[in-house]
Amino acid sequence: MESNFLGRIKALFPIVALAIVAVVAVTTAMTILGDTQSDATVAPSASGPSPTAAFSDAPSASPTESPSPLLTVPLPSAAPVVLTIYKAEHDPSRIWYVVWRYPRFQPGSTPLAAAMNQDILDEVNTRIASFEGGPAAVQQAAGKVNTLTGSFTVDMVSWDLVSLTLKWVDDSAPGNLATNIETLNYALDSGQRLDLGQLFVDTQAALSIVSAQSGQQLTRSLGAGFDPAVVAAGITAVATNFSNWALTPAGLKITFSEYQVGTLAVGMPSVLIPWASLKSVMRPDGPAARLAGFPAHT
Repeated sequence: MESNFLGRIKALFPIVALAIVAVVAVTTAMTILGDTQSDATVAPSASGPSPTAAFSDAPSASPTESPSPLLTVPLPSAAPVVLTIYKAEHDPSRIWYVVWRYPRFQPGSTPLAAAMNQDILDEVNTRIASFEGGPAAVQQAAGKVNTLTGSFTVDMVSWDLVSLTLKWVDDSAPGNLATNIETLNYALDSGQRLDLGQLFVDTQAALSIVSAQSGQQLTRSLGAGFDPAVVAAGITAVATNFSNWALTPAGLKITFSEYQVGTLAVGMPSVLIPWASLKSVMRPDGPAARLAGFPAHT
């Protein structure tokens, strides 16, 4: 009986040994895998979230209604230096010719000079390309050279704001010269162009004030050239009528396009709306707030 029992025990030795080997193998594999996972995960630092958060599949928080604020940079207390650059082009047949005097911020005189210089150059190149790809090559008379002449004026330059007016004259059309302008207003701490919505809490109310005061000033400045019906249409309180606006220390300068408020003889008249007239609808923390006498925003 005893020998039979011992025989059975001996028969179980291989099975038990295999089981022990299997347990050891599984335990070893789990230990190795656990160590590999641990090495691949970077421990979170005290200065920010764990890098693994970037790979999370969890849905992100709902976006807010408010737009992200523009990144801004500290500004020097001195106004930037505005340089004058010349650009000239002509076609091989001498049918057209371009010469444009345009502004450029001196490198280093304001932190975001490069971005604004590129924006200005893009505008100039767009106008030149439109001329060269359009009326420039159509010769109106034998021997006539079609020309596009560009220039600029500085309406205001300060440590935080710059207003520029680009002007170009196209003589390719028969008859009178065609003159156009575009104003460029920059907040120097962001390098971005400004729009009227950034200046006013109520843009429509601001346009109504500008419209009313434009009518009063044009009545005086145009004199015999004042036509009530034409002026009324050109100063209706819509943004497109006042798209050529510039910042000045004294107020908001509006320049009207040719034929907008009168005949060609009237030209491109301008009006100046004092900041005091606009202060009630201006943003107290807007980019032009200090021009209207608001205290510095902190």
